Amino acid sequence: MRNDIAQLIAPYIAAGATLRPGKKHDVLILPGGRRTGIPKSPSDWRALRNLRAQLKRLQATHAVA
Repeated sequence: MRNDIAQLIAPYIAAGATLRPGKKHDVLILPGGRRTGIPKSPSDWRALRNLRAQLKRLQATHAVA
């Protein structure tokens, strides 16, 4: 996993999320059961930006629900 992605998900893991390894993508599972795929070696230049936006959306839906 790239260092910038690891730094991005570190606060979620510290807050109780779990990281489940996979073949192509790891899966980050938040304490409320929400989950998202984490790319292991993203080839798309927007991957970090997309992951950041996805994590923000997961937090927003978790806070409302």
